[in-house]
Amino acid sequence: MCAAPTSGPDGVRSDAAAPGAPAHERELAARLRQALASDSAALRDLVRRGAWTSASCLVGIGAVPTLVRIHQGVPSTQGEIPLLCPWDFSVRGSAQAWAALWRPHPDPGWHDLFALTKRGEFRIEGNLLPFMANLQYFKDLLAMPREATP
Repeated sequence: MCAAPTSGPDGVRSDAAAPGAPAHERELAARLRQALASDSAALRDLVRRGAWTSASCLVGIGAVPTLVRIHQGVPSTQGEIPLLCPWDFSVRGSAQAWAALWRPHPDPGWHDLFALTKRGEFRIEGNLLPFMANLQYFKDLLAMPREATP
Protein backbone atom coordinates (compact mmCIF):
# COMPACT_ATOMS: atom_id res chain seq x y z
CA MET A 1 0.00 0.00 0.00
CA CYS A 2 1.24 3.44 -0.77
CA ALA A 3 0.84 6.37 1.53
CA ALA A 4 -2.21 8.59 1.46
CA PRO A 5 -2.07 11.00 -1.44
CA THR A 6 -1.09 14.58 -0.92
CA SER A 7 -0.87 17.47 -3.34
CA GLY A 8 1.78 19.85 -4.50
CA PRO A 9 5.47 19.57 -5.29
CA ASP A 10 6.18 16.87 -2.67
CA GLY A 11 6.48 13.94 -5.03
CA VAL A 12 2.85 13.39 -5.94
CA ARG A 13 1.90 12.82 -9.56
CA SER A 14 -1.67 13.49 -10.57
CA ASP A 15 -3.72 15.02 -13.32
CA ALA A 16 -4.31 18.03 -11.06
CA ALA A 17 -0.62 18.37 -10.18
CA ALA A 18 0.54 17.90 -13.81
CA PRO A 19 -0.11 21.30 -15.36
CA GLY A 20 1.72 20.25 -18.53
CA ALA A 21 -0.88 17.59 -19.34
CA PRO A 22 -3.26 18.63 -22.12
CA ALA A 23 -6.90 19.14 -21.18
CA HIS A 24 -8.11 16.27 -23.38
CA GLU A 25 -5.84 13.82 -21.51
CA ARG A 26 -7.24 15.00 -18.17
CA GLU A 27 -10.79 14.70 -19.57
CA LEU A 28 -10.17 11.12 -20.72
CA ALA A 29 -8.71 10.21 -17.30
CA ALA A 30 -11.78 11.73 -15.63
CA ARG A 31 -13.97 9.70 -17.98
CA LEU A 32 -12.21 6.50 -16.90
CA ARG A 33 -12.61 7.34 -13.20
CA GLN A 34 -16.28 8.22 -13.72
CA ALA A 35 -17.00 4.96 -15.58
CA LEU A 36 -15.34 2.89 -12.85
CA ALA A 37 -17.25 4.73 -10.11
CA SER A 38 -20.65 4.38 -11.77
CA ASP A 39 -23.37 2.00 -10.68
CA SER A 40 -24.01 0.62 -14.16
CA ALA A 41 -25.27 -2.88 -14.83
CA ALA A 42 -22.13 -3.58 -16.87
CA LEU A 43 -19.88 -2.66 -13.94
CA ARG A 44 -21.95 -4.74 -11.49
CA ASP A 45 -21.63 -7.71 -13.87
CA LEU A 46 -17.88 -7.15 -14.18
CA VAL A 47 -17.51 -7.06 -10.38
CA ARG A 48 -19.45 -10.33 -10.13
CA ARG A 49 -17.27 -12.00 -12.78
CA GLY A 50 -14.07 -10.71 -11.20
CA ALA A 51 -14.83 -11.73 -7.63
CA TRP A 52 -11.43 -13.50 -7.37
CA THR A 53 -9.45 -10.69 -8.99
CA SER A 54 -7.22 -8.40 -6.92
CA ALA A 55 -4.43 -6.26 -8.40
CA SER A 56 -3.21 -2.70 -8.89
CA CYS A 57 -2.92 -1.28 -12.37
CA LEU A 58 -1.47 2.04 -13.48
CA VAL A 59 -3.41 3.40 -16.45
CA GLY A 60 -1.48 6.07 -18.33
CA ILE A 61 -3.50 8.28 -20.63
CA GLY A 62 -0.79 10.38 -22.23
CA ALA A 63 0.91 12.17 -19.34
CA VAL A 64 -1.97 11.58 -16.91
CA PRO A 65 -1.62 8.53 -14.62
CA THR A 66 -4.54 6.90 -12.82
CA LEU A 67 -4.06 4.08 -10.34
CA VAL A 68 -6.82 1.47 -10.56
CA ARG A 69 -6.94 -0.87 -7.57
CA ILE A 70 -9.08 -3.97 -7.83
CA HIS A 71 -10.03 -5.80 -4.65
CA GLN A 72 -12.17 -8.90 -5.17
CA GLY A 73 -13.37 -7.52 -8.48
CA VAL A 74 -14.33 -4.07 -7.18
CA PRO A 75 -12.33 -1.29 -8.88
CA SER A 76 -11.41 1.97 -7.23
CA THR A 77 -9.38 4.75 -8.77
CA GLN A 78 -6.81 7.16 -7.45
CA GLY A 79 -5.78 10.16 -9.53
CA GLU A 80 -3.15 11.46 -7.14
CA ILE A 81 -0.32 8.96 -6.99
CA PRO A 82 2.63 9.24 -4.57
CA LEU A 83 5.96 8.97 -6.37
CA LEU A 84 6.96 5.60 -4.89
CA CYS A 85 3.56 3.92 -5.06
CA PRO A 86 3.82 0.34 -6.39
CA TRP A 87 1.48 -1.31 -8.88
CA ASP A 88 1.40 -4.76 -10.43
CA PHE A 89 1.34 -3.72 -14.07
CA SER A 90 0.69 -0.69 -16.22
CA VAL A 91 -1.22 -0.02 -19.42
CA ARG A 92 -0.07 3.21 -21.03
CA GLY A 93 -1.01 4.85 -24.27
CA SER A 94 -1.66 8.07 -26.08
CA ALA A 95 -4.87 10.01 -25.58
CA GLN A 96 -5.68 9.36 -29.26
CA ALA A 97 -5.46 5.60 -28.71
CA TRP A 98 -7.68 5.67 -25.58
CA ALA A 99 -10.25 7.86 -27.35
CA ALA A 100 -10.27 5.46 -30.32
CA LEU A 101 -10.70 2.43 -28.02
CA TRP A 102 -13.64 4.09 -26.27
CA ARG A 103 -15.63 4.91 -29.42
CA PRO A 104 -18.97 3.07 -29.71
CA HIS A 105 -17.66 1.09 -32.70
CA PRO A 106 -13.85 1.27 -32.75
CA ASP A 107 -12.09 0.89 -36.09
CA PRO A 108 -10.18 -2.36 -36.75
CA GLY A 109 -6.83 -2.24 -35.00
CA TRP A 110 -8.12 0.28 -32.45
CA HIS A 111 -10.67 -2.01 -30.76
CA ASP A 112 -8.58 -4.04 -28.29
CA LEU A 113 -5.67 -3.68 -25.85
CA PHE A 114 -3.51 -6.13 -27.80
CA ALA A 115 -4.39 -4.59 -31.16
CA LEU A 116 -3.28 -1.21 -29.81
CA THR A 117 -0.11 -2.78 -28.40
CA LYS A 118 0.65 -4.34 -31.77
CA ARG A 119 0.17 -0.90 -33.42
CA GLY A 120 2.67 0.58 -30.94
CA GLU A 121 -0.01 2.81 -29.38
CA PHE A 122 -0.10 1.00 -25.99
CA ARG A 123 2.56 -0.45 -23.70
CA ILE A 124 1.71 -3.14 -21.16
CA GLU A 125 4.50 -3.47 -18.59
CA GLY A 126 5.21 -4.97 -15.19
CA ASN A 127 4.07 -8.20 -13.57
CA LEU A 128 1.80 -9.57 -16.28
CA LEU A 129 0.68 -12.62 -14.27
CA PRO A 130 -2.42 -10.94 -12.72
CA PHE A 131 -3.17 -9.29 -16.07
CA MET A 132 -3.00 -12.49 -18.10
CA ALA A 133 -4.72 -14.62 -15.43
CA ASN A 134 -7.69 -12.22 -15.56
CA LEU A 135 -7.35 -11.04 -19.14
CA GLN A 136 -11.02 -10.73 -20.05
CA TYR A 137 -11.74 -8.90 -16.80
CA PHE A 138 -9.07 -6.27 -17.55
CA LYS A 139 -10.08 -5.94 -21.20
CA ASP A 140 -13.67 -5.29 -20.14
CA LEU A 141 -12.61 -3.02 -17.26
CA LEU A 142 -10.50 -0.79 -19.48
CA ALA A 143 -13.28 -0.64 -22.09
CA MET A 144 -15.87 0.55 -19.51
CA PRO A 145 -15.69 4.20 -20.68
CA ARG A 146 -16.74 3.14 -24.18
CA GLU A 147 -19.56 5.37 -25.36
CA ALA A 148 -23.01 3.86 -25.47
CA THR A 149 -24.33 3.15 -28.94
CA PRO A 150 -26.80 5.88 -29.94
